[in-house]
Amino acid sequence: MFITLCVLIIAFLIVLIELPKLKQGGTKLIWTFSIVLVFGISLNIAVGLDALIVSPLDAIMYIFQPVSDFLKTTLLK
Repeated sequence: MFITLCVLIIAFLIVLIELPKLKQGGTKLIWTFSIVLVFGISLNIAVGLDALIVSPLDAIMYIFQPVSDFLKTTLLK
């Protein structure tokens, strides 16, 4: 719980510091910053709470493993 609170406080300070600079860049920049910040906050809270975070590499391996097996069997014959 303490880690979650610290992450939220730090995120709030980042928003206070960066938002005036981002207003000059336009709405797209603010939306992009907000989405990336929320994603980062979510991951940091999950790590702080020892949640199981699935690696994107698992999905890539799931997709390409059959292709790899097929190529191994085909090329090694």
